Amino acid sequence: MASHRVRAIAISLAVALAPMGAGQVWAQNTPAPTAASLQATIAAAAQQAASQPGFARLSASAKLAAIQASVAAALAATGASPTVIAAALVQAVGAGTVSAGVAIQVAAAVAPEMTQTVASSPVVTQQLAATGQSATVAQTAATTDGGAPSVLVSLQGVSQAAGGDAGAGAGAGGTTTTTTPAPYDPCAGVVAAYCG
Repeated sequence: MASHRVRAIAISLAVALAPMGAGQVWAQNTPAPTAASLQATIAAAAQQAASQPGFARLSASAKLAAIQASVAAALAATGASPTVIAAALVQAVGAGTVSAGVAIQVAAAVAPEMTQTVASSPVVTQQLAATGQSATVAQTAATTDGGAPSVLVSLQGVSQAAGGDAGAGAGAGGTTTTTTPAPYDPCAGVVAAYCG
């Protein structure tokens, strides 16, 4: 009789502990995120932002904010390291999934210590130059809650020049050029469908 009770207790414990063991094995076998595996996450997050009602009618800065917030939240949820996130963002720029400015803004939000690395990547700088846009990254004295450096990102689009004849009379002619920075275009250089 006692042996039946011991056997019943042993079986009960085995049944109760089996799911925990299986869950632990599953957690150990889940591969760590890589730059390549995060490409689908970035694309899906950008597409989700763009599929919101009224996205097409938003200003360039509002589109940038929407895409940046969606991609940043998705990447933060993966638990990937800042180095992997930076590499994934550079790959996404190279693939035309997101613009260089979006990648820099996302890096500033979820991997601030890697923002300069993303901004100075050849793929990112080439896209910025090819689309007539620029980005300035400045590290501040402040740090984020996690202890990472805080950064400020300034994005500018193609400058718009307005010229006019400022002179009158012989020998007094000249032109004055006023340069006004255009709004940054988050879709410049991007081939993704949501930017169409």
